[in-house]
Amino acid sequence: MSGSALPQDTLAHPLGGGGDWSYPTIALLGLAALGYGCLLAWSAPRRRSPWAAAGPGAAWLLGLTALGAALASPLERLAEDSLTAHMVQHLLLTIVAAPLLVLADPVPRVLATLPPRAREIVVPPWSAVVRGARSPAVVLGVAVGYLAVVLAWHLPGAYEAAVRSEAVHVTEHLTFLGGGVVFWWCVLRIPRRRLGQLVAGLVAVLIPAFGEAVLGGVMMLSSSPWYGVYVETAADHGFDPVADQQVAGAVLWAAGTPVYLLAAVVLVLRLVRSAPVDDEPPPPVPPMPERSSPRPAVDVAPR
Repeated sequence: MSGSALPQDTLAHPLGGGGDWSYPTIALLGLAALGYGCLLAWSAPRRRSPWAAAGPGAAWLLGLTALGAALASPLERLAEDSLTAHMVQHLLLTIVAAPLLVLADPVPRVLATLPPRAREIVVPPWSAVVRGARSPAVVLGVAVGYLAVVLAWHLPGAYEAAVRSEAVHVTEHLTFLGGGVVFWWCVLRIPRRRLGQLVAGLVAVLIPAFGEAVLGGVMMLSSSPWYGVYVETAADHGFDPVADQQVAGAVLWAAGTPVYLLAAVVLVLRLVRSAPVDDEPPPPVPPMPERSSPRPAVDVAPR
């Protein structure tokens, strides 16, 4: 790509001060937090402890906080100047916000609050989706598709198009977040009771872990900048674009790999729990019936 300077109006977010905050986005996320809190209070079983909703509520709140940090904080504007900032933004969307929102598990609670007639319409197709997503082939396909989304947006053409165009920039964020939510939902929320499903989930976690590790490693080893859009902005801020790119690759290694490995550990524990236990005591053997003593011979001869 060319290293010529880019006018401010060609960027998705014009260069400006570092204190940019998107207050409409913050307000929208606040409404989402309040709405889900009301949903938890409405759908929680009355006979259970109120702490039963604390876990999903905390996951939802933390997920929205990660979304706010990625999309409503100065990081959103800094991502136009620094590849490292952009990488942090992508990781907040894919490996922080997405799995937290999945762990909050909002869909069953939303379905529980629907009127009976609407529930009869919505629940059957949703149940069919859940059953289909349990297939090992579907889980592996989702993992490959998720990795393809991540790699495709890091190609120079797609990446710089997202920097220059607001519409492409929004599309990039939606595909990162949407792909991450679908991937983590297939890995974390789909119930697995069979060995094949658990193994498929474990392999599915390792697919993006390996692919993103390779991407980060290539970025760290590269001696030339991939994205010309950062050449001039890096010079304006007084740092080397190649060093910025190498730091971005290191961030992908340091932040992404532990999250995928943690998910892999969780799935391994599920595998261990689902495996049959070999050291259980054998079932008791019923006692052999006692042999009866031989009856004395009866003399049937006539006397």
